[in-house]
Amino acid sequence: MTGLFVLFYLAYEGLSHPIDRQKIGWVKKKRGAGLQRPLRDETARQGEMLKTVTCDDELPALELMGQMLAETGDVEIMAQCQSVEEALDIINAGGIDLIVFDIEMPGLSGVDAYDRITTDKKPLLVFATAHPEYAVEAFGIDAIDYILKPFDAERVRKAVEKALRLSKLIDASDDASEVEVAEPLADEIAGVLKIRDAGRVHFIAYGDVIWIEAAGDYSLVHTHDREAAIRVPIKALESKLPTDQFLRIHRSTIVSKSHIQEIQKLPKGEAQITLTSGAVVKGSRSFREAIERLTNGV
Repeated sequence: MTGLFVLFYLAYEGLSHPIDRQKIGWVKKKRGAGLQRPLRDETARQGEMLKTVTCDDELPALELMGQMLAETGDVEIMAQCQSVEEALDIINAGGIDLIVFDIEMPGLSGVDAYDRITTDKKPLLVFATAHPEYAVEAFGIDAIDYILKPFDAERVRKAVEKALRLSKLIDASDDASEVEVAEPLADEIAGVLKIRDAGRVHFIAYGDVIWIEAAGDYSLVHTHDREAAIRVPIKALESKLPTDQFLRIHRSTIVSKSHIQEIQKLPKGEAQITLTSGAVVKGSRSFREAIERLTNGV
């Protein structure tokens, strides 16, 4: 336990109404009796906030994460749970935008829990864990971000900003239902992504796609002048794209090879890739060989 967690834990001893730390199914719901301090700014515009559930069997970590999330001003904590089963009950009731889960917990893990979410629109997932990102990737879950313990407020803020951005894009494309790749009508006509959305069909030429970002059950397609959310997981979308034009560099990222401007190799087999739009994305060590093939002979 870090010094920060120790201090945070000791602070509980001075509370006039301490929380029962032995209760395995402990849940902190907004305005609940066990809530010791406001977990969100009451003056904030609730309609623009991410309704969030956190789950961690370690109480100090759970409390600290809840406080850091609330301090961003963009999160409304709906529940803080030490029990995965209780977290799932709340999430599967619907209306949750974001979940922040530890991975290793008694009984069900955070990975197992995500597989048991039954809502039609799954919340965005952030892992809060002691595991490095490359280890988390092995679980095969498309989390939008990873926050390492011990927690850092700035890192939490960046994860919330990303979740808010993705959530807004998805909400703007609520009627997006499917995507398919249109075959070229003739050899001289380039292939396109054909996106069915709210009764319309949008055509995005392969050459216009700069990169694609995973957001749970959705994929976000980025071009120079637009972003489109489509309801298909990035793995399924990857299988429809030509491998000579697109490259998976991360569990959550596909890039267009023709829009790569610069590749900077980082420690531990990772890479930082700058695209023609100015976007900077990270390549993970799990996809190191694919990235290295791009720089062979240079």
